[in-house]
Amino acid sequence: MTMLGNFTARLDRVEAEFALRRLAHDYCVGADHRDRVRWEAIWATDAAWETGPDRIFIGFDAICAAVEQQWRTFPIMQHATANHTVDIDGDSATGRSDVVVMAQLPDRRWSLGGGTYEDEYRREEGIWRIARRRVTHPFDLAPLPPNDGPTHVVGSDEPHT
Repeated sequence: MTMLGNFTARLDRVEAEFALRRLAHDYCVGADHRDRVRWEAIWATDAAWETGPDRIFIGFDAICAAVEQQWRTFPIMQHATANHTVDIDGDSATGRSDVVVMAQLPDRRWSLGGGTYEDEYRREEGIWRIARRRVTHPFDLAPLPPNDGPTHVVGSDEPHT
């Protein structure tokens, strides 16, 4: 491989890694901020979203309907992903990340849970998308008491955010 060819391959890999990390962030932002346009943009048309062993949504329409049901169920959601790793092979890749999810329940209590996302990605027409996302090792903690606002730091009159 020529020096220019090597440089081009390395640059493509770096750009792919950045795009895949952005995709992981856009998943969280789209879900948490109820951003349908951003949510739609992350999925391949024939994608599969496996949120549990008995909950697999296949295809763009089913995946969008599923997140819209979450939006109706949970007044507030907040996802945080960490430890995102990717392995790239041309126009396909696999990835893994850990997630913590906080969601407000309809009765204003809060639920805390999380797990691991195991992903398959595909680059189509130069754009990376999620082809399959599977939640593994899920956990949920008992709901916390109702809370509508920021908490206060002990010994301070200022809210803690």
